[in-house]
Amino acid sequence: MAMNDQDLDQCYSALCEALSRQGEAGAPLLLSMLCLSLISRMDNAGQVLPLIAQAQAAAADGATDS
Repeated sequence: MAMNDQDLDQCYSALCEALSRQGEAGAPLLLSMLCLSLISRMDNAGQVLPLIAQAQAAAADGATDS
């Protein structure tokens, strides 16, 4: 079951606030810890690996848009 828009917005806002409090230097550690926590809740690698590839492709596309 997918998250509704309100819950998604609430979570995104909380993540943005946490990243802001953590600061640029601490952001990679916070994101890594969050990702590992979320990954551990998945049933198998088949659910996770495509999401990693999708995020990597989106980040690469965003990096070239400047």
